Amino acid sequence: MTKTTEHTIDVRTIPPRQKHPTIFNAWNELADGESLLILNDHDPLPLYYQFACEFAGQFQWAYEAQGPELWRVRISKGDFPDPGFVPRKKAAAVPNAPSIDFVQPLVLDTRPFFQRGEPPCHAIDEAVATLIPGQTFQVIAPFDPVPLRRKLENEGFSVRFRQLQDGAWQLEFRK
Repeated sequence: MTKTTEHTIDVRTIPPRQKHPTIFNAWNELADGESLLILNDHDPLPLYYQFACEFAGQFQWAYEAQGPELWRVRISKGDFPDPGFVPRKKAAAVPNAPSIDFVQPLVLDTRPFFQRGEPPCHAIDEAVATLIPGQTFQVIAPFDPVPLRRKLENEGFSVRFRQLQDGAWQLEFRK
């Protein structure tokens, strides 16, 4: 009897709110050396960032097809110091873009997520998706989230950060 080492998930048929949980449930069932083949109708780059946040060094990402109608991504499980794929840095934002100071920043305190033992990646992605042009995004974290800084810088955000008196970090992102 031969063991299957690849599991295919066609997320095009899964309701949006269930896509990532379905993928991560399948991921958790994989043994080292096995892989998921994800089929999607758009680039699953946010999924890559979630893997980079939660499973750094434990996955390898390989595009087999990159649209425009079908994206195929193989995500292999194991010990991988190099994820095999690194997103290209996007062009910097226009330096003199007008700010919209009358819009309040969107603030996400990630400390409760970590206290519950949950990763905040999904909440961060959802918050970024709801930003209006020019709105700042503030994150409060119990540590300096370097991968988050790199991820959002690659998406065209500038970042300012500082450590607070209680040891937490406050980061402000602006596109």
